[in-house]
Amino acid sequence: MPLITHISDLHFGRDLPTVTEGLLDCLDTIRPELIIISGDLTQRAKHREFAQAADFLSSLNQPYMIIPGNHDIALHRLPERFFYPWDKWRKYIGSNLEPVLHREDFTAVGINTARRMGLHPDWSRGRINRLQINRARQVFTQTPPQRLRILVAHHPFWLPQSSLNRSLVGRCNTALRAFREIEVDLILGGHIHLAYVEPVSGMIISHAGTTISHRLIDGQPNSFNLIRGDRQQLKIEQWEWHDHAFRPCSQHTFHRTERGWQQR
Repeated sequence: MPLITHISDLHFGRDLPTVTEGLLDCLDTIRPELIIISGDLTQRAKHREFAQAADFLSSLNQPYMIIPGNHDIALHRLPERFFYPWDKWRKYIGSNLEPVLHREDFTAVGINTARRMGLHPDWSRGRINRLQINRARQVFTQTPPQRLRILVAHHPFWLPQSSLNRSLVGRCNTALRAFREIEVDLILGGHIHLAYVEPVSGMIISHAGTTISHRLIDGQPNSFNLIRGDRQQLKIEQWEWHDHAFRPCSQHTFHRTERGWQQR
């Protein structure tokens, strides 16, 4: 039965060193099978921020899977943004922006929803294209039925009422229909710095808040999620930073039915 930690929106350049050390200590205590990092490693995609992020990743004592976010593309350095947006990521983090990970108990597919530009003036908005949807379809249709199916993207496919002023990932509805057809279990993300868990179309959408940065929204401390279970039952715990340590604060339990995942 897998034990997975989901962290997000680290924003090196705006990180809190004390919280970072607390996170590393907590991870060494939990000892998850995998750490999933759902984007925004840096604040402004600068060399020094990527170097900090690389040092953090090298200090992890557990395997990790990572995808980029919109903050990992240069904002104001337009030639870099348009012509070589991922050169720093490939130099400091790795060559694969959309990793696929197979384990005995689960398969995880990463999708890069960050875009260098878009039709909307807000280029921080994400998008998923049909090639990415089809790639996920190909991987999951070849996944053994007993394995948990996890999809990781930075931008949200669902938002709670309090955050409807934010934008869903482009082509969201098409993607959700496809993911439902291929029986995706979990969709993990970040971006809005709000931790939430919701069953949507028979799948579980779970977002982590900002785990170690001081870019917090009101009422939301630094946090991460702990996921444990299998294709029959899942528990998602939210851990928050309080009194100089990360501590579990809430838990959501889900069970699988003929109509997909339901919360108990």
